[in-house]
Amino acid sequence: MELSITAVLALFTLLALSTGVFFIAKRTNVPYTVLLVLVGLLLVPIVKLPYLESVFGFLDDIQLTPELLFYIFLPVLIFESAFNMNVRKMIDSAWSIVLLAIVGLLVSTLLIACAIWAILPLIGFDVPFVIALLFGAIISSTDPVAVLALFKECGAPRRLTMIFEGESLFNDGTAVALFMVILAAATSGFHGTETIFEGIAMFVGMVVFGIILGLGMAMLFSRAVRFTRANEFATVTLLIISAHFVFILSELINEHGLFGLPVHVSSIIATTVTSLFLGNYARHTLSPKTDQYLSKFIEHMAFIANSLVFILAGLLFASSGVDIRTLWLPILVTVLIVALVRVVAVYSVVSPLNSLKLEKPIPQSWQLLLAWGSLRGALAIIIVLLIPDNFTVAGWNYDYSPKEFLLALTIGCILATLFIKAPLIKPIMRKLGLDQPEPLSEAQEADLGVYYLLTERERFKTHKTKGFVDASEYRKLKQLLDHKILSARAARDRLSEAHGKKLFEQSLHLMAIHVEKFTARQLYVNGEISERVYRKIHSKLNVQTEKIEDAQHETIDPGTSIDHKDVFEHLVNFLQMFPSGKRAHLSIAEKLQYYRAQMIIARKAVKALATIQMSYKEPVFDEAAYAKIIGKYEHYRTQNADKVDALLAKHHDELAPYLGYLAQKSIAASSNRAITYLHNQGVTDEEVEEAIHHKWSKLST
Repeated sequence: MELSITAVLALFTLLALSTGVFFIAKRTNVPYTVLLVLVGLLLVPIVKLPYLESVFGFLDDIQLTPELLFYIFLPVLIFESAFNMNVRKMIDSAWSIVLLAIVGLLVSTLLIACAIWAILPLIGFDVPFVIALLFGAIISSTDPVAVLALFKECGAPRRLTMIFEGESLFNDGTAVALFMVILAAATSGFHGTETIFEGIAMFVGMVVFGIILGLGMAMLFSRAVRFTRANEFATVTLLIISAHFVFILSELINEHGLFGLPVHVSSIIATTVTSLFLGNYARHTLSPKTDQYLSKFIEHMAFIANSLVFILAGLLFASSGVDIRTLWLPILVTVLIVALVRVVAVYSVVSPLNSLKLEKPIPQSWQLLLAWGSLRGALAIIIVLLIPDNFTVAGWNYDYSPKEFLLALTIGCILATLFIKAPLIKPIMRKLGLDQPEPLSEAQEADLGVYYLLTERERFKTHKTKGFVDASEYRKLKQLLDHKILSARAARDRLSEAHGKKLFEQSLHLMAIHVEKFTARQLYVNGEISERVYRKIHSKLNVQTEKIEDAQHETIDPGTSIDHKDVFEHLVNFLQMFPSGKRAHLSIAEKLQYYRAQMIIARKAVKALATIQMSYKEPVFDEAAYAKIIGKYEHYRTQNADKVDALLAKHHDELAPYLGYLAQKSIAASSNRAITYLHNQGVTDEEVEEAIHHKWSKLST
């Protein structure tokens, strides 16, 4: 893409347009990506109208090039998806995700290729098998953007959402690696078993080297983030550039080799692994403020990338020059083939998996939605544009090139999934009963909804007392709030009748865990606990969260702190065992940190829940559930306080200097709370806060 002034103007015009489309999509409940492609399709003929072409003709100056997609947009989309992916949740469905992403993709590619090769000649289109195979690799990867937005809106089961997202994340890498292998074979020619073995070796090498490079770069970036975490701008910048850095480094290795050896690396797999590691290992050590800022920034970057990809895709489709009159029949047949093969691929993977019982079974309704909801999108566009314009194969005798033919089929399949499949996902979910929110989420929302309404009523009463609201308006609005409170309590009663009071004990315990996680992170950021202690506490709370979500909170062992599903934590611990070969244990000072932190986070959880429960004349939570959870946390606090006392009695001389250090850190944390209060009240700005912090935060003279 030539960077002319009109191209830049076109870029920002499309961004402004996509923002308007996003606003309309939210108002109309139409999938955002569907509207973007539709606008892109309509934009070309509209701007060609008389009097408009001279005004909006500059939009033609920006084009969807392979370089723009591959090196700029794709790393952003990979990073956003992988960085926010919860590996622990993914482990629960690891078999289904991996098998769908690899076996399902290979089955889909081969079946689509065989079907196109066998069926299209019957309607007058004799397609070489290698072209059919290329198309199978192009179209077999799924795009979850529109699906996940609908899932979030409808309240789809979390595990089903995770399977969709996980499959899409991992089949991106395998699809591109497979495509590159087939394209290389098509370019150099087929030489029997030699070509097959070379292709298999290249595919396996791309995956393995991608994982190794991804892990290595993740370790480097994680260590860099540890050094820069005090500066949120440096930390956020490092994390954001990590995806592009790893992606482009992988492509450089593919082009120039490594240490003089020809090495093939999957840039997508390397970037995915790095992003997963940073999101699940390094992210937890960021301050809440930095994490919040980073999350919004990543979300905004992904929004911009997705917006431009889909609206430019619409422009590409409308201006591609594909002769629909000639190719409409093979496009239609291909759309049907791709849809049917997806059903076969899903059931051929899931049915044996359910029979073997390697993980929780996937219900029939989920399998149907997995088959129907497999939309195609950004990656298929990127892959097909990677084909060289001069690419051809023996036996190709049509007026259009193989690339134009593959582009036509790809466009047809993408438009079919976006304009036919996507709008029907919500009705299908309703029909299958998959649009009901999970009871635990409903219980939590019901409790906190009651607290929110009680707070609003109290605040409104204060406004009336101060004369901000007249008596008649107050009576009318108070009556409305009273009605809402009764409705919220009635909804909670219905939940209790349907699922039992244990559900609200489960919900309350989960709220307490959230307070514990937040407090533990604050203690780490304040320097009151080491990273090793923080990770130990974080692992323990992750295990407890899972047990609560699975309604096994009665079986929680507060002494358990090993999270078997945290694969990156175990990997780092394993590597740290070298060269001694022994796992490092907590020092005496770290044991003090651990017990003291446990004591503090238990006290904070009690205080937070008690504040909510006792803020108003009527209690918010179920009183039996509240009493049980508070009693449990009071026991945790006392238990850890006793351990702190025992440790101090046994190692007082050794720990005496360290107690002074902890006191300083604790006072510094209180000072930070004072600055936060001033900020929230609008008394200070960031410049004044920084000055106060640097001038007065040091206790030493």
